[in-house]
Amino acid sequence: MSNGIGVHGISNSALLKTYKDRFEALSETERQKDELIVDLLQQNERLTHLLERIEDDLEREKSYARSSQKEIRDLKAQNGDAEEKLMSYPYIQVLIDGDGMLFHLDLLKKKKDGGSEAAELLLQDVRELTRTKRDELCIKGDFEIRALVFANLDGLSKALVKSNVLKPGDLQQFFTGFTQRLEHVNFIDVGYGKEMADSKIRGEFLFHLKDPRCRLILFGGGHDNGYAPFLKTCTATNPNYPIWLLEGPPMAREISSMNLPSRSCYTIFSRESQNEITSGSPVSSPALLTPTASLNGHANGTNGGTFGGSDSTKFSYASAAVAPAPPTLIRPVSIQYNSSSPVMETAKTITIGGSGAASANAPRGIQHSMVPSADAERVNYIKNLSPRACNNFYLRGACYNQPCPYSHKYKLSNEDVKTLKYIIERSKPCQQLKKRGFCEDEKCYYGHQCPFRTNAEAAQGDGRCSNYYCRFCQEDE
Repeated sequence: MSNGIGVHGISNSALLKTYKDRFEALSETERQKDELIVDLLQQNERLTHLLERIEDDLEREKSYARSSQKEIRDLKAQNGDAEEKLMSYPYIQVLIDGDGMLFHLDLLKKKKDGGSEAAELLLQDVRELTRTKRDELCIKGDFEIRALVFANLDGLSKALVKSNVLKPGDLQQFFTGFTQRLEHVNFIDVGYGKEMADSKIRGEFLFHLKDPRCRLILFGGGHDNGYAPFLKTCTATNPNYPIWLLEGPPMAREISSMNLPSRSCYTIFSRESQNEITSGSPVSSPALLTPTASLNGHANGTNGGTFGGSDSTKFSYASAAVAPAPPTLIRPVSIQYNSSSPVMETAKTITIGGSGAASANAPRGIQHSMVPSADAERVNYIKNLSPRACNNFYLRGACYNQPCPYSHKYKLSNEDVKTLKYIIERSKPCQQLKKRGFCEDEKCYYGHQCPFRTNAEAAQGDGRCSNYYCRFCQEDE
């Protein structure tokens, strides 16, 4: 061994190196092992923190879910209570335009007692009708009936008093009894103003359409075409909402064409319009206007339902035609025309012929002759008719306004008709003539020449009269 040879014939230096290599490899392994343990411990720490956060989130979600479930249960309970209340308190709303749909005259004449009776009859009829439609209207138990009547009390009362239908104060007493009879039945005086009742009714209509407790609207205003656009909008936006019409005066054409369900209650409401009632008993009219069809209870597209109508209250034009004329139609026998039986000249049609400036300035269209002077007494008689005579009806032979605010019921003689035209053509200039320089309407009854212009004024200058404010000669501003 002195020669440096070690075990197994390997030199000591080589063996020592082998041991060192083995030790270094073992040390590297130990180092890697320690690093692995450190990494595992760090990862474990991170996962522990993440688990803690997840557990906290889970606990919070569990708490929120429990709270939400409790809130959902409470909301369901509240919703159930609300649904029960909605089902428990349904109501029917009645809206009536009292200016055009008048109560039966027999009730109006009873004053306060008649108003109380009208309210009771209205509720009885609506209640009876609704009982037959419970399933359709989703009404299981009790229900309320509410009624609102809108009208210009003072104006309506004056019209009925002036036509000798009622005495002063009768209508006020009637609506007092009507309002005091039941708590949900009311009359509202809208006062003077164009379409005030219409505006109020539209507002109430829209309010009750949005209320889920309102199961039916009964509308008493089908006589007025002005409600047609509004009703069409309501039925288009709420196609399944029940809207029924109350029958009284004849239905207006556009509303009738909508074929809404309707129910008659002629024991409560009059079949006649305000104009017919205040102008006296209906009399014979020109052939172009025959009221027979409009008074047929179901000629207006109704469903044939009944509110308790009675045959004893049906109106007959045959009996009305022979009724005595109202006092306002008494004509003084002294009335005579100043000239001998004037005859209106036939309207002349003048056409333009040729060319050039002379032709361009030539008259064209229809030239109208003025009616000769009429007696002042007859003029006053025609002017004081109340309601006024319908110009279209008497001067054109037909009137298509439904309803018409003027009367078609007067028996006017030929002289009366000439006087009516005499009044109009001296007070209202023809607008077509003023705007276009000619009038092509051969039935035009407005004025086509200034009745106040002298011959000298007509011959000089522009032919205008000396009255600065004359509606015939001065330009419209």
